[in-house]
Amino acid sequence: MPRTRSRPDACPGAWRRHDAADGALARFRPVGGATTATELRLLAGAAAAGGSPIELTSRGSWQVRGLAGTTADDLADALRDDRPDALVDARGRDVPCSIIASPRSTAVDPVAGAVATGLRGRVDVPGRLLVAIEDRRSGSPATGRRQRRFPATEGDVSGQGGDITVVLPDDDGAALLLDGVDTGLRHDDPAVLALAAVDAFTTHRGSAWRVRELDDAARAAVGAELAEVTTPGVGTLEPGPADPTSLGTDGTALEVLPRLGEVDLPTVMALLELLDRGATLRATPWRTLVLRDAPADAAQRLRGLVETDPSSRWRGISACVGAPRCRKSLTDVRGDLAAAVASGHVGGQVRQHWVGCSRACGTPGGRVAVVEAETSGTYRTIVRSGKVNG
Repeated sequence: MPRTRSRPDACPGAWRRHDAADGALARFRPVGGATTATELRLLAGAAAAGGSPIELTSRGSWQVRGLAGTTADDLADALRDDRPDALVDARGRDVPCSIIASPRSTAVDPVAGAVATGLRGRVDVPGRLLVAIEDRRSGSPATGRRQRRFPATEGDVSGQGGDITVVLPDDDGAALLLDGVDTGLRHDDPAVLALAAVDAFTTHRGSAWRVRELDDAARAAVGAELAEVTTPGVGTLEPGPADPTSLGTDGTALEVLPRLGEVDLPTVMALLELLDRGATLRATPWRTLVLRDAPADAAQRLRGLVETDPSSRWRGISACVGAPRCRKSLTDVRGDLAAAVASGHVGGQVRQHWVGCSRACGTPGGRVAVVEAETSGTYRTIVRSGKVNG
């Protein structure tokens, strides 16, 4: 639906912070979820100093709360690295928007890195824009792991409400989806395709933050610009599932779920041990962590710290931070939710996101039941689809 924004996007980043009730909040956008041991250690140290765990968002980002101004600057400076997928590059630039990618696939890593390199330093890209890179090739880790439950033609990150999604299929070139709809446009180079789509959007977006906010004329202009640098494809790709979580071990990959996306210090220490032993870490937009090349005892080392059972009642459940850390929340959302899960009233197959006010911060992409606190002290449930605030 066309929408006119009256103010610039103020989505938090490494240097632009949100002033919350418990201090400054900084958000760090891992490129395709990639997070090194050094980065994880620095994030956890800053979070511990602020009295909170580090948090995963619905876009696979890391959040650190309770920061003082100088502490936040020191953290961003300490994270500088000369890698394409660094949280903050050697010049001190973070990525202006989130870039999510199939967490099990090594094929998307260089693509995500190239897209990040092309976007760093740009001030015309809204922080709310979401770019997704998906590996949908048959037999790839991104599809083969789910052939028991989903057809191999379905992916993972394409179901997360991305504005610009580039899919790596078997042939016909990389495919482009805009706001979850296949444009029919293809290109041999997926990174070039993603950056061309960002360029076309920023040229014609006006005040829009998301592709879905463009009016018909702007959408047509974006399509016409992209048609000049792409070729038409064969067939149509549909977005993948909204919740592709696959907890537990699959080959050499292990997916685990920190409850409500909170990664506390004991969990960080266990993860660091596994990273020191050769595993690599990917944060996902469904608020899980994927350990590639995980040691055989990885699940055992993390038992009791995170959820590893596919039938866990915590699967598919998320929440805003709630009171007292957010001054606009009407209640202690996470405390209420934990009590509901413990009582057996919440959990199962229905995706739920609990929130303390109508802003519904952190709502994940795809179809989800938003359970919203009311001034009466009760909650109401609203089914939403496609909204991503995290």
